[in-house]
Amino acid sequence: MNNGAQPMKFQRVLLYGLAFILLWEWLRPLNEVTDTGNIGYFVAFIFLSMVLYYFNLNKVLSFSIKTIFILFSLYHLYSKDTFLHPAEAMIRELWDNIGLTIGREWSMLSDMYRSLLFFILLWLMTYLIHYWLSVRKSMLLFYIMTIIYISLLDTFTSFDAKGAIIRVIILGFLLLGMLALLRLKDQESLRGSRLGAGSWMIPLVIMIGASSVLAFAGPKIDPVWPDPVPYLKAFADDNDGVGSGVSKLGYGTDDSRLGGPFRGDPKTVFDADVVREHYWRIESKDIYTGQGWERTGTEESEESVTFASGEEVPLYLTEPDPEREPDSEVLKVREPYSHVVYPYGVSSFQGNEEGTFSISEDTTKITTLRDQEKVKLEEYSVHYRNPVYSLKGLESVSEDSFSEETQPFLEKYTQLPEELPERVRELAETITADEENWYQKVRAIEGYFSEEGFVYEQTEVPVPEEGQDYVDQFLFETQMGYCDNYSTSMVVLVRSLGIPARWVKGYTEGEYQRTIDTQYKTYKVTNNNAHSWVEVYFPGEGWVQFEPTVGFTGSTIVNYDYELPETDETAVVPAPEPETPEKDMTPEDEEASGSNSSSFSLAGLWEDTVNNVKDHWEKILLVILAITIIGYGVFLVRRRWLPYLLIPYYKFKKDEDTFPKAYLALLDQLKRYGLKMDEGQTLRTYSQYVDSFFGSREMTSLTDKYERTLYGQKLTEHDWNQLRELWENLIKRTTG
Repeated sequence: MNNGAQPMKFQRVLLYGLAFILLWEWLRPLNEVTDTGNIGYFVAFIFLSMVLYYFNLNKVLSFSIKTIFILFSLYHLYSKDTFLHPAEAMIRELWDNIGLTIGREWSMLSDMYRSLLFFILLWLMTYLIHYWLSVRKSMLLFYIMTIIYISLLDTFTSFDAKGAIIRVIILGFLLLGMLALLRLKDQESLRGSRLGAGSWMIPLVIMIGASSVLAFAGPKIDPVWPDPVPYLKAFADDNDGVGSGVSKLGYGTDDSRLGGPFRGDPKTVFDADVVREHYWRIESKDIYTGQGWERTGTEESEESVTFASGEEVPLYLTEPDPEREPDSEVLKVREPYSHVVYPYGVSSFQGNEEGTFSISEDTTKITTLRDQEKVKLEEYSVHYRNPVYSLKGLESVSEDSFSEETQPFLEKYTQLPEELPERVRELAETITADEENWYQKVRAIEGYFSEEGFVYEQTEVPVPEEGQDYVDQFLFETQMGYCDNYSTSMVVLVRSLGIPARWVKGYTEGEYQRTIDTQYKTYKVTNNNAHSWVEVYFPGEGWVQFEPTVGFTGSTIVNYDYELPETDETAVVPAPEPETPEKDMTPEDEEASGSNSSSFSLAGLWEDTVNNVKDHWEKILLVILAITIIGYGVFLVRRRWLPYLLIPYYKFKKDEDTFPKAYLALLDQLKRYGLKMDEGQTLRTYSQYVDSFFGSREMTSLTDKYERTLYGQKLTEHDWNQLRELWENLIKRTTG
């Protein structure tokens, strides 16, 4: 008997091993085609799951081991540096993300929650593979899906699937051949025959090996369709309804022609450990052409200033506050560029000790150099003093604040094309007609778009026609668009009033990920966070950030530093009320008072309950939903746990109706197990069917006694004790 068991055991190990490798092929490309990291944790979870299924461990023990592994992995990846208790932090983050999931805020889900969902997906996949191997004995569907998955990645991404497709073909055919042998044995009852694994597997391995060698060594015909991607993209551009003007969201250098729709890109650019939320600045542009933005000079002829890591950044954006201690923030770059991003008030950088930084005097863009060549940093830190502007200083600025020496500066940042429609200038005058100073005028233009019902739109955004001004089209025709429309329009409106302004590009604060400690939080900045906004120059305060785009708030802090006028307020002293002697309360009064007090308390309790429900209805709904789902899940698997309640229930009952009720409960349990009684079938034939299924005689004995009780025979206590043992043995079989 052991001689036959050993090949079967080896065959089972080989089956689960091949299935594990096939599922592993699904994870191999993730490092390259996505920003998923730490793939080893997911591979280890797949391996652990397959091992547990192979040994067929108790379901509760297997569930516990997998859950502990998932919690340990999530803790090690995301929660070990948190200042909160790990369990508290994970529960809080899980709860927050469940709310985001219900609200369909997919882009706001944290990395920890996404990893948890991925673990659950892998859990389901390993269960399906176990089911296909042990029950269906067929993996054809999964095999075909694996080939399609790898082929699509090889076609549409940078992933090279040459090695993967060879492994999948060879190992997949081997797995399918082994499963075909198992199905043949089951269907033809060949368990005791001489058809062994060796007589089947040796020809199979030879056939697969020979065909693979011939296919690899033989001549290959060049593909008739070398690269389908350009054809598919061209087809999509011809049929998406918006033409070829659909661009991808993210940072780019060419802004000479703005307009048209774009599609989002969730690819991560960098992760930042920050003290506070703020915008990340890259560069500014100063020449508006009527179609887009250009810089004053060219990249080859630009003047730049270099500085080393740790040195003061030679950039004037705001008036520095030397008494204020700078904050430090760390950026971990996922999509490296040869430039750095920085907040307002930047003072220094750390991270390019072997090279230098170079800042353009035209665009204020800071690039990283090493041996006079541009270099891409994977991590760096930035030190800055978050600027706080004086409202008094801002409102004191006017045309008189500029001297003749600053006229070239003023002309540069108030430049507008001669072809700008006059109605744009007239609109700026109309918006600011009631404002007294520059700051109030700028704020009026900033708030104009939201007050007039302009709409934030990404897809239905037209491209200006030939000769049509970009700003004029947005202000008077479409009145819908995204950040480029709003920021460019505000710069043009502000400049038409003679106020210096420029167009700025960068990123918004990003998406919150987790809390590191009491000071730092981690934010993820993706290409979807690419943004443009406005800077206006105020002498004495510097370049001040303004955010005209509907739905965005910006991060400018203005200090209200006006002195409030002192006022003499006369205190009004209420006239004293005459004292009224208290009346002695009668027992009736006391009873009425107590009744009123009790009524008031009940009303207050009811009001508090209603208010709590209104304030926390989402959480209450989630709890009810969770209880409903859990209850429904428990109900679905009642076949597995209900017998353990029925056994003690009937164990100590000894009245005459106990056995008939227990027998009927057994029939219901057998029905839940899948052994249904056919219509017109007698109890005796049904009991024989059940005994043949389980290979016992218990159901026939129980049915014989049950039929006797139907005809009036009474059972003694001794009879019930014997029958109960048979009944318990049989009902326990249905829990497997």
